[in-house]
Amino acid sequence: LHQEFQMALWEKVQSLKKGTNGADVDFVSWLCGPKQADVCDDKDEDDDEASKAVAVEARFKDRISSKLDVALRDATASLAWFLDVSSSASRASPTESEGVFAPFYELDIATATWRSKCELDIDTTRDSIPHCVIHKLQALTALCQSPGAASKFSPGIKRLLRRFMVKRDKVLVGLGMKRAMLPIGNGLEVWMSEMTPKSGRFDVVVPAHAAATLALVQCSTALKEPQYLEIAEAWFASIEKAWPQSSWSQSSFHLNSILLESFVRMATVIRKGSSFHDELTKFIGRFEVHLHNDFWQSASTWSFSGAHATVLAWQGEKKKTKRKTLAKLIAEYERRWLAIAPTLNATESYTCGPMQGVASLLLKPSSNAASMVQHLLTTVEKDVDRYQVTFDDHTASIAATRLSESIRLKFGDALQGSFLRDDQQLAAEKRYSLRIDDVSQCVVALTRTLELLDTLVGVEVDTQSEDDEGSNDVPETYAASALDSTEPTKAEL
Repeated sequence: LHQEFQMALWEKVQSLKKGTNGADVDFVSWLCGPKQADVCDDKDEDDDEASKAVAVEARFKDRISSKLDVALRDATASLAWFLDVSSSASRASPTESEGVFAPFYELDIATATWRSKCELDIDTTRDSIPHCVIHKLQALTALCQSPGAASKFSPGIKRLLRRFMVKRDKVLVGLGMKRAMLPIGNGLEVWMSEMTPKSGRFDVVVPAHAAATLALVQCSTALKEPQYLEIAEAWFASIEKAWPQSSWSQSSFHLNSILLESFVRMATVIRKGSSFHDELTKFIGRFEVHLHNDFWQSASTWSFSGAHATVLAWQGEKKKTKRKTLAKLIAEYERRWLAIAPTLNATESYTCGPMQGVASLLLKPSSNAASMVQHLLTTVEKDVDRYQVTFDDHTASIAATRLSESIRLKFGDALQGSFLRDDQQLAAEKRYSLRIDDVSQCVVALTRTLELLDTLVGVEVDTQSEDDEGSNDVPETYAASALDSTEPTKAEL
């Protein structure tokens, strides 16, 4: 409306008679008359989506699903070890790690040593305590989202949740955070992070506080431990106080997108009709407007967290007009990704981060879905082949060969299934290490890709083709194609 009808709306308001407030003006009929606004498009979106369902060759779907299932299983087990919630004897952690929240934060490949505590061990030239905290908490959330993980690692996850209940003003070892009373609130608690190692200076870092809130909500829901939700609601109330609307523009689009994703994900698991859900929904509504304005103002803006948050909002939205608005945002996220992907060398580099957003975007069918599905599946498979650390049948994967012999002998079982970023990204981040977020990013990407695969139609293909000089080889990648395509591929036929 701002783009199409800004002046027309202003003139309409100016033309109102003095003393009236426009309550009697039928704006809907006026906007959706002969000169119709895009928002008035009456085409049934659901009918349009149904015609764009994506089919893949059944043989290919079975193969890739099985491969990614194994990759996710191994990555989840490794992430559980990083967080020290694994009960596996072969992955047992050293006794000195006891009492430290997620003790295996970062493995320095050059020295074969671990950085463990955010408040003491980080390399401050390229990392910070809040970033370390966020990485660890996001890893916990990723673990609790992975199918079956919360049940499998229940005792260890429950132990971490109990750590959140540490006494007020007592520093949580391994995170360098403490719960304290919010100075501007009435009885509200907030997680405060130490700003630099051994400084004793603590401050509110909203993304870290939000990450703690999301981890508590996600894991307590997965474990069916509802007693934690009341605490999470109080923590969310602190966010509203500590982070007023006037502060939103001070953060980058991607950081705000991470926060929006956190809030939307909370809303998907909190019981509808509860006071917590109502407050979340109101806040999300205001924050979405701000973030969506930022998105449209810059044609180069993109965020995998923003993409996922928008798709989650679209899935849960019931109002037709709002749903169409979100659908347009999803389409724009998709268009921008197609323009960005070639510049990222996505076919060669570690891409678990952006694939989280691409997999989410494809939950809404579109005209680009066929090629996007093919792009997603080949890219995620590339991440598994090149960047997952595995030692199967005495054969090391490409990523495993980048680790020293001493690391493989000492931590091989624990690192089985983890992920190691490509050298170019590690150089850009000024590190040569395997860090907890390298693994958690891929756990999320694999989880969402497998969720997408479940929605795709598997098509049986007759490989006994009589053309092509008797050849019956059908490349699996031909299969990702829209069912409503006017020119079906050979695999579809």
